[in-house]
Amino acid sequence: MTNRKRTDLINTLSKDLQPVSPRNGIVFPALLWFIMSWIYVVALSLYLGPLRTGALESLIKSPQFAFESLVGLISGALFCLIAFQEAIPGRRHQWLVWLAFISALLWISCYIAGLSFPAIEPSWDGKRAHCVLEAYLYSGPPLIIGYRLIYQRYPLNSLRAGIFLGMSAGMLPALFMQISCMYDPRHILTHHIAPISIIVVSGALLGIIFNKRKHIHDFDNIAHTRH
Repeated sequence: MTNRKRTDLINTLSKDLQPVSPRNGIVFPALLWFIMSWIYVVALSLYLGPLRTGALESLIKSPQFAFESLVGLISGALFCLIAFQEAIPGRRHQWLVWLAFISALLWISCYIAGLSFPAIEPSWDGKRAHCVLEAYLYSGPPLIIGYRLIYQRYPLNSLRAGIFLGMSAGMLPALFMQISCMYDPRHILTHHIAPISIIVVSGALLGIIFNKRKHIHDFDNIAHTRH
């Protein structure tokens, strides 16, 4: 392309453009989504059933139980943050991604270790008959709403944004099940943590679908501008 043609192309694409407000803030929408999602999960969970007897006391009496819960909460918050960072090009920090995955692995490792050294005595107390289905019910709406918030900005990698948000949304019910369902490391791994993979896949599918829509929309805008 000659300099003349390049200049003409730039002038054509930039013609009649209107100034817009910069979209740099991601901390507030990420925090808002995280808090509102937790309110939704807690409210719906309490509506469907009570907390496990003595669960809140265990957070105080058992440092191991409190630690594994805190690590999971931090990991979920980190995945929320990096998911919303994908909404603005150039805002993602690679060290934050590593920190999120390392904390998630540490969280899962707590329950693997718990197979031999459980934080509290395993029991069937508080067992929810449909906790797996509840996990999808709790994480589905936050995933859809959160991805819509991200999509309203400009994620360059929609697939990656969907995966990160899926991790955060999937961890919400898994964490609250710590005090609302039975405590047994094996049950936690198979019924509370395993469903996260389905939510991550759902987030990835949302990313693929929205990515195609975004490309079609951008192509239509360019074509309209040129005409």
